[in-house]
Amino acid sequence: MKELKKCIYLVLVAMATLTISCTKEGPAGPPGTDGTDGIDGTNGTDGANGNSTCMECHNDDTDLKLKVNQFTHSTHFIGGAEHTGYANYAGGSCSMCHSHDGFKAAVADNTNFGGLHPEATPMSCYTCHKIHDTYTAEDYDLHYKSEVDFLLNNNDVFTDLVVDATNQYSDPNGLSNTCIKCHQPRERGDDQPDPSIDGTLTVSSGHFGPHYGAQGAIFGGVGGYIGTEDPTAPSGTMGHHSCKSCHMSFVASTGNYGEYLGGHAMGLRKSDDTVEFGACNTCHSDRGASIDLEGIMASTKALHQLLHDDLLAIEMIDAEGHFMPGEWTHQQLAAFWNYSLVKNDHSYGIHNQEYSEALITAGRAYLGTNN
Repeated sequence: MKELKKCIYLVLVAMATLTISCTKEGPAGPPGTDGTDGIDGTNGTDGANGNSTCMECHNDDTDLKLKVNQFTHSTHFIGGAEHTGYANYAGGSCSMCHSHDGFKAAVADNTNFGGLHPEATPMSCYTCHKIHDTYTAEDYDLHYKSEVDFLLNNNDVFTDLVVDATNQYSDPNGLSNTCIKCHQPRERGDDQPDPSIDGTLTVSSGHFGPHYGAQGAIFGGVGGYIGTEDPTAPSGTMGHHSCKSCHMSFVASTGNYGEYLGGHAMGLRKSDDTVEFGACNTCHSDRGASIDLEGIMASTKALHQLLHDDLLAIEMIDAEGHFMPGEWTHQQLAAFWNYSLVKNDHSYGIHNQEYSEALITAGRAYLGTNN
């Protein structure tokens, strides 16, 4: 019986195989009609943090690359990296101008105090600009454009010193205030002289004076001593230009032996110690008023040398102009302050000729040598 079932099973398998092998595919039928178009989907939202707008800045344009390259050749970048340690020095009074972290802290608090930063970072694009805030080209805007309430106001001698560069030529929005925020002298506490009074002060530090950031003070016509009635009052004169119009006009930055001047390098002094006045001269020529900038520097330097010689004669400074600690009258200290303010400005009249010359003249008057 089992053999019979096995034979029947084999016969059925053979018949099925034969049937399959004989089946042939016929010709394709005519194509069917197209289906109905689908409905458009809803547009997606922008990526997290606006990343989809990155290409506004990070594109194949060379503008951003050029600015970054220029900045790496600036004193702000090179010298800033070397002196970042000041961010954790002198109780935090130096960090606003010597570190990215200190500047951002001072801007956030609207003060002139950056605080202590043991692991501070040097200045970068992020220090001045709102990089990666909105992830659009608006991030080229500056963190700080308000008027600058001067650090000198922290003692009882100077009061109400405020400089605002808004509406200066080529700078209607106060962009230069970013520069002035740091380029201002710091006060000297109990050593701050007042030439309207008699008496002496004993100064033990060889670092007496208005420090190196004098440019904003000279530009704004404040921070020095003129006369005896109200010697610290603002002069009422200020530079008619802006930091940007001179220091950031593109002059030259390429070539195997080229110099990085203007733009985001910001320097104008060439390797031979001459100053590139191309942008300044072009501006004055276009506005119909030529000006002898080299002559202004030469004449202001000559006046400044006279004050230098006066201070050297009373042994208040050494030959290089360094202050000699000791007991000095308020008038003598005011004379040195004016001398140092003009010296540390470095422009010798270019930033504000009238105020620079007035400071020198007043300094010599305090010493009784302005005959």
